[in-house]
Amino acid sequence: MYKKPSSEPFLRTTGPNIVIDNLESVVEVVSSVIGDDLTLLLTEQSNLYHSQNAEKWKISPKTLKWSNITPEEMRKYLGLTILMGQVRKENIRDYWSTDPTISTPIFPHTVSRNRFESVWQAWHFSDGSKQIQHSGQLFKIWPVCEYFVQKFRSVYSP
Repeated sequence: MYKKPSSEPFLRTTGPNIVIDNLESVVEVVSSVIGDDLTLLLTEQSNLYHSQNAEKWKISPKTLKWSNITPEEMRKYLGLTILMGQVRKENIRDYWSTDPTISTPIFPHTVSRNRFESVWQAWHFSDGSKQIQHSGQLFKIWPVCEYFVQKFRSVYSP
């Protein structure tokens, strides 16, 4: 015979756990999820990845002019990368086009195309030198996955 499970009343509050003062402010909303700690992690790992691979890239003029990525540059890079999902172009270079029929001024006003491509080449989430042989496919993005799991738990209650 089937026995119906007993259910206890749900007493928790659901929804956002944080207060956003200005719901119109995209920066404030994004900053509540993508915090300075994530930006710093991505900045450090990308700079580390570049330094570990600089020998391979020595012939590239972009690499010869390399300077470490700053957290502010990483925030700009992330913002432009997210914006690329909204503003579709045929290829990456089109975002910096000066052709008036396809130009998107926010891109060249934010960062040069060469710097964006340099950051893109170095963009990394974890130190590959610490990967053990059987650590699995998620090793390279695991720090970011852990970050978002913890962040979503603190920002929102389902």
